[in-house]
Amino acid sequence: MTTTAIPASPRNVSIDLLRGLVMFIMALDHVRDLLHADVLFFNPLDETKTTVLLYATRWITHFCAPTFVMLAGASAYLMGTRRTKPALSWFLLTRGLWLIFVDMVIMSFGWSFSPNTGLFGVLSAMGVSMMILALLIYLPERLLPVLGLIIVFGHNVLDGIRFAPGSVAQVLWSFVNVPNMLPTHGFIIFIGYPVLAWLGVLLCGYGLGMLFRPGYDPHKRKRLLRYIGLAAILLFLILRYSNVYGNPTPWKPGANALQTLMIFFNVQKYPPSLLFTLITLGPVLLLLSFIADKPLRPTNPLVYFGRVPFFYYVLHFHIIHIIGIIIGVVMGHPLRFMLTYNFITDTAKLKGHYGVSLAAVYVIWLLLVATLYPLCKWYAGYKQRHQNWRWLSYL
Repeated sequence: MTTTAIPASPRNVSIDLLRGLVMFIMALDHVRDLLHADVLFFNPLDETKTTVLLYATRWITHFCAPTFVMLAGASAYLMGTRRTKPALSWFLLTRGLWLIFVDMVIMSFGWSFSPNTGLFGVLSAMGVSMMILALLIYLPERLLPVLGLIIVFGHNVLDGIRFAPGSVAQVLWSFVNVPNMLPTHGFIIFIGYPVLAWLGVLLCGYGLGMLFRPGYDPHKRKRLLRYIGLAAILLFLILRYSNVYGNPTPWKPGANALQTLMIFFNVQKYPPSLLFTLITLGPVLLLLSFIADKPLRPTNPLVYFGRVPFFYYVLHFHIIHIIGIIIGVVMGHPLRFMLTYNFITDTAKLKGHYGVSLAAVYVIWLLLVATLYPLCKWYAGYKQRHQNWRWLSYL
């Protein structure tokens, strides 16, 4: 099957390439999450139990969620250059609702294969943020990235706020700033991505989109991206070393130099602390400064992944879960048990009796991505040939 190459400007190709790169890396984290034997025993960032390769495997995937959310904000701004504000607002509102539904129903099922589990993950956080952005776009556009920076730099001030367990205030605050598990009437909602910090990242991404608007000076864009990226990395090093602000858990020396380095770079993702955001998006912006105006090929495999992130995201997760079922059956577990095994709540049932080595995780990851490539290439071409079908923009 042949697919027509996707024509796009280098500006758009660079954003798609970056998005595709983080999608590529993200699949590694999800393969590890669902298939690695040690995931049932300890946190891969625990310096006292992990290995260098396992730590690096987990840590590098930290770049995925903040980049994904930031680029969603940039895409919203660029879409606004082609639509009226009412049209953009309606799209963001409906797109946000759709993402929440997909996360709570389709992706939750992909994690658990259970109708009794709901996951408020990255898609939900993006969905709520988009719905808020649908209102904020009526403000002066330069105000939005300023608001984003205020949230990113200021939300850690709220870290100490807690409410009585089971109270309405606690439930609401869980969706805003504190991860939580909410059991209710036989249904469990896992809130892994409280909205506040991710809203800040999305609004900063909206400001990033301004640097990619038509006619913007490419040399100025490159300089700004490079300076902001380097400044973010430097600020991370200063704040982290001083333990002044920006992460709920201060660092302290470990048993040796390697453990100290691991502790130093182990910053909070759920929700993303200021330091987490600086050390992930800083290098990403630096990378973007080098590729933003390069003559990149629109047929690059990573570009295809970046053009259809929703398709890739939903498909890859369900495939990984099916692989997990196969691995469980091969290891001697009944098929019926594996079909109903919940990778979120039932982990204790397989502890010590499930999973593959880290080397096998890498092999499965590469085979998975190779399998997804022709599917994503076909779908990207399909979307390109049917640009007049507005509903495809939701997929």
